[in-house]
Amino acid sequence: MASAVNDRKYMQCPAKGFVYVWEAPVRITHWINVLCIMVLVMTGLYMHYPFIKHNPVDFPYMMGRIRYIHYLTGLIFTITIMVRAWWAIAGNKYANIRTFYNPFRKKDRQYIFSYLKYYLFLEKKPKHVLTHNPMAQYAYIGIYIIFLYQIFSGFALWSQYDPNSTMYAFFGSIFAVLSNQWVRYLHFFGIFITFIFLMAHLYAAILVDFRTHAGDISSIFSGWKADIED
Repeated sequence: MASAVNDRKYMQCPAKGFVYVWEAPVRITHWINVLCIMVLVMTGLYMHYPFIKHNPVDFPYMMGRIRYIHYLTGLIFTITIMVRAWWAIAGNKYANIRTFYNPFRKKDRQYIFSYLKYYLFLEKKPKHVLTHNPMAQYAYIGIYIIFLYQIFSGFALWSQYDPNSTMYAFFGSIFAVLSNQWVRYLHFFGIFITFIFLMAHLYAAILVDFRTHAGDISSIFSGWKADIED
């Protein structure tokens, strides 16, 4: 009887062992980024459209406070993005940029097509990977490009308070390419792209975790991920 129960548990999660995949800098920056994005989205929406009704006598500097929180959070977000970018070079093999799936390599293409078919509901169980799967990796690269624009344009818009400042001399170069209003529009539009990514990321992480039993969700808390049988 006990043997049958153990067999059923093994079929549900056939782990060969556990591997320390996500190091502390990856996990810490991940959760700081989650908090920063939530604050930046809410404060950014408020700056565009003040949806909180308040008495201007009791809160005479409401917009200024919201802007201060937005700028401060943007600085923290920028630092965590820089730390994560550095860890893509200095981190272990699972967080390193060397894990990038190259579509010109035959072995990598097998993983790419496996997960592509999985997300298109053409395959029930994709190949097991300890690091990011190919589709997730490409999505992260795409969203990090958005993040870089958000950071650069955010500092550019902030620097306009003093056109003679060093910050404007560096970040204000974007206004040679885009007008002030277009920089604002695209910065605001980036909020919705980020929000859509968060929803898709949460859905995909839960889906893959339930299907593969590899512990994707718990691994971003503990760092450990199950190395399962293919």
